[in-house]
Amino acid sequence: MVCNYSRYTWSILLGMIITGSARSIVVKLAYQSGFKAPLTITLLYLLGQSFSLFVYWIQKYLVSDSYKALSVRKEDESSDQIIHDKRLDEKAVELGTYPGGDSNLDVQCHDDETLLPTKQNEAIMTMHSETAKSLLKSSSSSSSSSSFSPDPASLSTAMYEMYKTARASFTEDEIPNGSNHGLSSQSEARIQWVHCVPFYAKPAIPAVLNLLNSALRWTSLVYIDASVAEMMISGLELTLSVVAARIFRKRMVAKSRWMGVVIVAVGVFIIERANNSKDKQSNSEENNDDSEMHSGTDVTIGVVLIVLQSVLSVLQDIGEEIFMQATDFPATMMLGLEGLYGFCIGLIIYVTVGDRLRIEDIDSTMSILQTNARLRWWVVGLPFLFLITGVFNIKATEVTSAMTRNVWKNLRTVFVWAIALGIFYLGNNSAYGEAWHTPESYFILFGFIVMTTGIIVYYWYKEQEQSKPLLVPSEHNIC
Repeated sequence: MVCNYSRYTWSILLGMIITGSARSIVVKLAYQSGFKAPLTITLLYLLGQSFSLFVYWIQKYLVSDSYKALSVRKEDESSDQIIHDKRLDEKAVELGTYPGGDSNLDVQCHDDETLLPTKQNEAIMTMHSETAKSLLKSSSSSSSSSSFSPDPASLSTAMYEMYKTARASFTEDEIPNGSNHGLSSQSEARIQWVHCVPFYAKPAIPAVLNLLNSALRWTSLVYIDASVAEMMISGLELTLSVVAARIFRKRMVAKSRWMGVVIVAVGVFIIERANNSKDKQSNSEENNDDSEMHSGTDVTIGVVLIVLQSVLSVLQDIGEEIFMQATDFPATMMLGLEGLYGFCIGLIIYVTVGDRLRIEDIDSTMSILQTNARLRWWVVGLPFLFLITGVFNIKATEVTSAMTRNVWKNLRTVFVWAIALGIFYLGNNSAYGEAWHTPESYFILFGFIVMTTGIIVYYWYKEQEQSKPLLVPSEHNIC
């Protein structure tokens, strides 16, 4: 299995797995305690994401020395040669021109279109100062021996080329800007339309998808166990994200990877069938036909909601990937604007037609919050958990890809299921957590093993090719 990630990338992926698991457990425990308020939790989820704007502000203005400015505005197409080379280089990074695949030039670009090396880049330039002096000396001697005067722009371009070579070989914890695996010239042409979208309109499309898929996700947990929901969501999102990457980004996906995706899909099917059988068995033991019919309906509703949520989530992820990697939209700003837009739209729906949706009794929710002080503190803290999880999620998309992010999300299932079983058997109240059902839980475990096998197949045959020929940027990306 080839996973040559930097320590930075590994920390992002690990944080995404742990915080995502905690998020599912916390919400499911609230439902099991009687606080079944998916619409309210959706609003808290969007509110927490909107707090990411403060994270962006802190990164940009308080820790600007180490923050990687990602906003590049195309205001003047007749910019000088060095800026043109930088933009050409940014496209080359996405398409995999440089060794290391995920490496990206850590150069800050400001509104005045002046290249400003960061401290790390200054160290690189210092290391190669002798080479720079030699270059200047050579240019000077050439100038003195003839009437030719070196062009400053050409000299700057040559020095920048030297800088690029040095930066490309700098491998210590670089902050990558997405995975270039499978991208081609068709991938570049496929996403030219993003350059025509206004800056603050870019998060609008992912924001609408985020609002819908989050509402479906938190509603599905009312009808289905958290561990099963996490397994199905992770498996479906992986399968659909590969399809979406092929359609929307024209990523080249090897046959061996398609084989892994098919194996994951088989695992999801096994889990769904085993979970359906588990619920029927539970109700048969209670000898309650009405409960069995209602539970069967609940499971079906939960599965349908999970399928719809997975489709919308994958479309949101691929949209975020395109906007962040093709236009260098800051990840935390993207998350914050998604949450802000979604929260404003969701609040209007919540206040006007929330009760008519018959998903949640809003009056009952408000009454519970008024009488339960502990739950009020839980409501206050939940958006911050959502914020942390959201930052890890979107950063995972930024440093890898939507497809890779959904691969690693499968590991959340291990944490969610283990914690749920521990709460049930080690706690004092059997109303919380999840019980182990024989033999259905064994089939669910088998389905998860099948999914894991698919993931191993998906990664094991990852192609070793890391570099692709440099592509000249097309001229039709100007609105």
